[in-house]
Amino acid sequence: MRNRTRALLYLTGLFAALAVATITLHTAVTDISQPFPAVRGPAEEDSLRIQKPLLAIGVVSRYPPPVIYHGYQPIMDYLTDHTRYRCELRTASSYQDAVDQLVRGEVAAAFLGTYIYVRAHQQFLVRPILKPLNENGEPFSRSVLITRTESPIRAIRDLRGKRVALPSQDSFSGNWLPLAEFPRAGFASKDLPVVRHFSHHQSVVYQVLKGSFDAGVVKERVAREFGDRNLRIVSSSSPIPGSPLVVKRDCDTAIVQSLQGALLAIDVRTPAGRERVRQWDQEFRYGFVVATDEDYDEVRALLQGQRRSRE
Repeated sequence: MRNRTRALLYLTGLFAALAVATITLHTAVTDISQPFPAVRGPAEEDSLRIQKPLLAIGVVSRYPPPVIYHGYQPIMDYLTDHTRYRCELRTASSYQDAVDQLVRGEVAAAFLGTYIYVRAHQQFLVRPILKPLNENGEPFSRSVLITRTESPIRAIRDLRGKRVALPSQDSFSGNWLPLAEFPRAGFASKDLPVVRHFSHHQSVVYQVLKGSFDAGVVKERVAREFGDRNLRIVSSSSPIPGSPLVVKRDCDTAIVQSLQGALLAIDVRTPAGRERVRQWDQEFRYGFVVATDEDYDEVRALLQGQRRSRE
């Protein structure tokens, strides 16, 4: 009897303790007399971004829009997070359209091709502020002549009478063969290949792969992207400066310094730096250096050669 009483008292005490603990916990959880700790969630992050001044950045139409968005939008996100601006990507319908957007002030900066930049500088005095490095840490890129793996084409001289696909006439890749290499190969008019220009570098690759054209020219980085698709590189151009990030002559110094500071701060030699650029377009995954107009004199010479050939 005495043991039963003790057990009953023990259970009663236990239930009372649990009841007090439950009430205390409920009170603490439901107490709204004190503010919740500040926690920045996605909605607040978006709100802070929207409050930043808008900075539109353009890009030439070298790739199809989905490819451009996939490779360039992560750059916009990085710049938004690391500058005082909310950077927004603006695509263009053509290479020239990207220049026109910049000249009209619809974008504050634009990623142009090397060839179209030289022409835009002459016409509108736009200026480069950055150029990308390649995988070797050099500020150069190349265009390459591609063909299918089983093709008998082994050199540029083998293109006599062949069908050649080229990208935009406003791109360096679209001008390299006709203006620099065909004359060097000694092609006469009757020997010239049948040439057709396409809007995008990827379109050139597809035309070659399906056999509609015997060979094509694309940026080296695009050729590498399709390196496992029955393609072979026949020849490469000499190194040329990478595609510049360009602004108008009278662009606000604060904008230039902000863009340069953010992009030059990335050190791809570190794991953190490499992770940061992992989803960027391949051309911009190795960092940047400051660019000047004089860097593009070789491309300028090619453009002048084009003018002489038309006179």
